[in-house]
Amino acid sequence: MSEYEISSYEGGEEEEIVGLWNEVLFRDPIDISIFERKILLDPNFDANGLKLAKVRGEIVGFIITIKRKYNFFYEGLNEKVGWILAMGVKNEHRRKGIGSKLLEEGTSYLINNGAKEIWYSTYVPNYFFPGVDEDAYPEGITFLEKRGFKKVYTALAMDGSIWPTLKHPENVREIEEKLKKEGIEVKPLETKYIWKFLKFLRENFSADWYRHSLEMLQRGCEKDQIMIAVKDKEVIGYCQHYNGEGYDWYKPGEHFGPFGVKEEFRGKGIGTVLFYKIMQKMRQRNIHHTFVVWTDEEASHLYSRFGMQVSRRFAVMRKIAG
Repeated sequence: MSEYEISSYEGGEEEEIVGLWNEVLFRDPIDISIFERKILLDPNFDANGLKLAKVRGEIVGFIITIKRKYNFFYEGLNEKVGWILAMGVKNEHRRKGIGSKLLEEGTSYLINNGAKEIWYSTYVPNYFFPGVDEDAYPEGITFLEKRGFKKVYTALAMDGSIWPTLKHPENVREIEEKLKKEGIEVKPLETKYIWKFLKFLRENFSADWYRHSLEMLQRGCEKDQIMIAVKDKEVIGYCQHYNGEGYDWYKPGEHFGPFGVKEEFRGKGIGTVLFYKIMQKMRQRNIHHTFVVWTDEEASHLYSRFGMQVSRRFAVMRKIAG
């Protein structure tokens, strides 16, 4: 068995950590700027929550955990919840107790800071994936299950082509005309609707959805990256697209979502028109492809009508700390 030591992050080994991440989490590569933005610059990041396993000075494993220290808008601290963002061990050092020790150290950090339940890995705003990829890392699921984690649900990632043609329901324009007769208009966000749009998000959706749109607008995204549905001068639905993970994440790009309609207006086809309009806007920007990282079975039926296909399945896992 390899002799190893576990230590907390101190700084100076970021490139080695990122290199190991890209080796063991091969389907989810990152670069140093993403490591900076989504880990080091997260207000809740604590160096004691990032544990490193070393063998003769070489980093061979890591676990990144987060416990909230600051309120997350109107959702507060989630005081009883802790998250594992990611973990991994170099192939040749697996089955030697290193992964188990990292998990023990990571979960102890969370429990000692008040966590009663531990999730892999639904932390917002800076999650990398919603759970364990069932196809790419099946051994990760087995590893966690043996240590008390249980699968709570399956999250789906979907991908689709929007160039040169956009597949869409044939009756989408008919639906749009019907909505107009009911006084519902789907159009790009305008300055006069910003306050009502943010109010709509606060009253109807999670703090992360509110935060996401707020930060896009604060950073100067193009307002037509956000499509809204309006009735009687009130916002009743929206969708958006953006770039991705780096420092320029808020700019136009392939990443679609979040996407939602006020509950009392669902079932009218508003979501279909919103999706169609935002895909059109993306095509106008010469964006050839779109993807959503995290959705469920119900929403996937709408996406599939536009030619999107399930590309990944994630096991969202949780352990109740005893």
